[in-house]
Amino acid sequence: MFSISSLKKALILFLTCLIFFSCKDIETEKKIDPDLKLRIKNLAKTSQLDQKLSIVFKVNEDITDLHRQVLQNNKVKIIANIGHIYTASVPANKIYNLAKMKFIDYVQSSKVKKNYPMDSTNAIKKM
Repeated sequence: MFSISSLKKALILFLTCLIFFSCKDIETEKKIDPDLKLRIKNLAKTSQLDQKLSIVFKVNEDITDLHRQVLQNNKVKIIANIGHIYTASVPANKIYNLAKMKFIDYVQSSKVKKNYPMDSTNAIKKM
């Protein structure tokens, strides 16, 4: 039989692991833009999680060859970067894997820039 002492230790270990892993998931969730999470959820409903998405992600250190290998293993195709900001194409089902990586700070969908015509309210006036 199990002693009360060993059951207490097992329970404490279980609760510690539970808290640790649930906190890790919370950190991962914080890294993903809410609009992107919604988009992934909608793709999951229609069984289209293999669809590639254009994303922007921020890293907290220079990308090394090892980082690139890990990204490639997760089907992340880097398109361009400026400093620590990267654009990439990645299957929707790999977004959470990307967010779990320690060197990733934030992930969001790419957004299309809209050009607006200049008018008198936002034009620079010549003197």
